[in-house]
Amino acid sequence: MVLDKAGETFIPGGQAVPAGEGVNWITQAWNFMKPKLGMWVVLGIVLFVILMIVSFIPFLNILTAVIMPIFVGGIIAICEKQRMTGEVDLGLLFSGFQKNLGSLLGVGAIMFGIMILAIIVMFVVGGSAMLAMAVGSQAGGDPSMAMAGASGGMMFLAFLLMMVIYLVGYALTWFAPALIVVHNLPLGQAVSMSLSAVKKNIVSGLLFFLVMGIIMFISALPFGLGLLITMPLFLATYYTTYRSLFIAK
Repeated sequence: MVLDKAGETFIPGGQAVPAGEGVNWITQAWNFMKPKLGMWVVLGIVLFVILMIVSFIPFLNILTAVIMPIFVGGIIAICEKQRMTGEVDLGLLFSGFQKNLGSLLGVGAIMFGIMILAIIVMFVVGGSAMLAMAVGSQAGGDPSMAMAGASGGMMFLAFLLMMVIYLVGYALTWFAPALIVVHNLPLGQAVSMSLSAVKKNIVSGLLFFLVMGIIMFISALPFGLGLLITMPLFLATYYTTYRSLFIAK
């Protein structure tokens, strides 16, 4: 454990917390952003517009995953300033382009590579099932129930493998921007500590994503207007999850 200037203790590798903390992270994020809710809504809109513009730029759109950790780093900087001063500085959203850019890009590159790997695995495993179905149809008309069942099983396996690979990617990169921005850790150390913290809190992490997913799904139902609140809420959880696992008071 390392004592920082504010008298708080930084816990390298993170600490294990009860499973129920997965829900508390969302509550803590809401309590954190509520006093400055208007500014957080603006922050969510600004980031959404930026990502939408990037998504329409040919070739650059595939690199959204690479640049996203830069903005997450900016969000962490915004949260740190709000915690210490009570003010929300939207300009800090772009601070990752000025400080720790290489490490934050490294986090994005790792996530991008994992996404590509997941897609390749899905197409290799699932594509072989689709090919078998197509060949069976060409050779003898409608494929048999056994072949259809086997192909369906392979498609499910492809999806399951893709999700597992994605989860590994999030485990490696979820806490890395905060560790890089707040503690100036090098990329390798930040990624290693992120993975360590996730491994200690798998149940609480799964509960967090389950509840957060339900909240975001419900918020999207009334013409998506609820996302004006839940998107910045989700962004704030990058900070509350980090504080819960890596900081002891």
